[in-house]
Amino acid sequence: MTIVILGGGIDKNGNLPQYVKKRLDKAIEIFKKNKNAKILVSGKYSFLYPKNLIPPVTEAQAMKDYLIKKGILKKNIFLENKSKDTISNAYYAKKIYFIPKKEKRAKIITSEFHLPRVRYIFKKVFGRDYKFQYIPISSNLNNKSVDKVQQRQKKLLEKTKGILNEMNDGDHNFLKNKFYKLQYYREKRPGWVIDFVTQGK
Repeated sequence: MTIVILGGGIDKNGNLPQYVKKRLDKAIEIFKKNKNAKILVSGKYSFLYPKNLIPPVTEAQAMKDYLIKKGILKKNIFLENKSKDTISNAYYAKKIYFIPKKEKRAKIITSEFHLPRVRYIFKKVFGRDYKFQYIPISSNLNNKSVDKVQQRQKKLLEKTKGILNEMNDGDHNFLKNKFYKLQYYREKRPGWVIDFVTQGK
């Protein structure tokens, strides 16, 4: 069994936001009860990062460092450090980790505001042969921020469905060479969205 922690932003100094640390703390809690489990940390940094201002480490590496400081051994941690959004989280996790290791089961950890889109994306990318348990973590954002983020996630879910609607469940090759080239990735985002993923606030 594998515990998957999805990235959720990193600032220009390589610091993780508090809500991502909460995801990692939950992973540690689960791992301590399942010592034979492996941990997969997923994420490079957001595609919204300006090309001239990228963090010194990937989200995956920063998450790995956090886990090691908390006592998790390196041998139990695997990195997916190519993805720059949730769709590519799923795609590269499948390509880099799940297929080579013949892993079919996982617990997937993310924040509660992120969960509906994660469920949809992972179902489309992985298909029916994989058994996932989704674990939502309270972000502890203030009410105003939570409402704003949830509304944004609803809009993103509809846009995501527009991208993946023609994709058969499990056909991850549908996405090959599409990342960051589609109109979806070129659309202008509100300033607070960019701040959220590049500064963790």
